[in-house]
Amino acid sequence: MDRLKILEEIYKIKGELIRTFGRIRNELLGIKDTKQLALLPAWIKSRIKDENGSVEITEDGYGNRILIIKLEDPWTEDKNKNQRKTAFVIYFSFQTSKPIVPAQLPWKLNQIYSVVKKLREKGYHVYPAIAAYAFTPGAKDILKKHKVEFFNSLEDLLNWIYSKLLYRLQKLVEATKFTFKFDKIFLFLKKIIEGLGFEISGQILEAWAYKPKYPNQQ
Repeated sequence: MDRLKILEEIYKIKGELIRTFGRIRNELLGIKDTKQLALLPAWIKSRIKDENGSVEITEDGYGNRILIIKLEDPWTEDKNKNQRKTAFVIYFSFQTSKPIVPAQLPWKLNQIYSVVKKLREKGYHVYPAIAAYAFTPGAKDILKKHKVEFFNSLEDLLNWIYSKLLYRLQKLVEATKFTFKFDKIFLFLKKIIEGLGFEISGQILEAWAYKPKYPNQQ
């Protein structure tokens, strides 16, 4: 694969993530496009966010190489539960001449963790990753040590995001004794998972559907 095709592929991965989560965001807000988003008053956005949850897509880092996807649960009226926030921080390397080597990682990791730190201070549970054409075995070992995932395809990147959301959905079903307060969160995660092109197993849907809806039901 020549350099131009490699570069196009990396841009394609980033662009598809932006389009996919942008579409999910618009569905949550009940709008068609970014023009309507710009015209939506702040108080309406806040109200919809409380009811439906929110998806926010931003960029950071040198040359906007870092894509940040922030997910925030709907409000559940549960005073004992902090509002859950999740963020995926993905660094896109546009290097096309050769695979990423260990010597190139410190600068990239510093950028990633600068963003990760800010998000964690705001209460986000953060998942960092790097997307690139290729990685040497040594670079992969360093990324594993720093708990930063690495990808070179959109399919693998989407599967990673899906796995994190599905795990949370499973834990939500297992941990909650009734669904009256947590239906909103379940439906929020379900909408995102399905918006990514994945399905939720019938077993999880059945477990959720059969949970009592009130705390006094056994």
